[in-house]
Amino acid sequence: MRRAPQAPRLDHHALERYERIWLGVAVVMTVLLFVGVLSSLISGTYPRLSGQGGGHSMAVTKGRVDPANLAATPFARPGLVVDAAGQPVVNAQGTLDAYIVAGNFTFQPAVLRLPAGRPVTLHVTATDVAHGFQITGTNVNVELLPGHVATLTVTFRRSGEQHVICNEYCGLGHHNMITRFLVEPPAPAAKE
Repeated sequence: MRRAPQAPRLDHHALERYERIWLGVAVVMTVLLFVGVLSSLISGTYPRLSGQGGGHSMAVTKGRVDPANLAATPFARPGLVVDAAGQPVVNAQGTLDAYIVAGNFTFQPAVLRLPAGRPVTLHVTATDVAHGFQITGTNVNVELLPGHVATLTVTFRRSGEQHVICNEYCGLGHHNMITRFLVEPPAPAAKE
């Protein structure tokens, strides 16, 4: 009776070579992770774990609001912050502020007019359930949770229409949850 040929066995030298290869892969991945974290700390792109939150107004405490009491916050009047003459107000950081509320399968305001070429700080919150906030054609994509305020600064370079969609399933009316940003060309400077 003949025996079937057996597969060659690996000796300890071959196993040692594979272990060295995997050790090298692990070392390279560890170095890349360390360099990524270090560059994030140096460039200031790491998330804040404490403090007053990134650029929130005084009614927003540490990035939170009471979703049942938005009347006491700037979210009571969603849209671009304007003065009595209807002109956009520039905040202390040199950007325009816009407040957006997501809830009941709608975004408020339904249409937001923004100037092209001007940085705009968007303050966005949800009132009922988790929602998504994605500006199509850009890399802006935020998850909105009730009571949490997402603050981000964007600059639209070209005039036109930008759509914002909810990309987080929020219920039966989810497919209707859309708003528009009408990016308008900058007004010509007044001549003296």
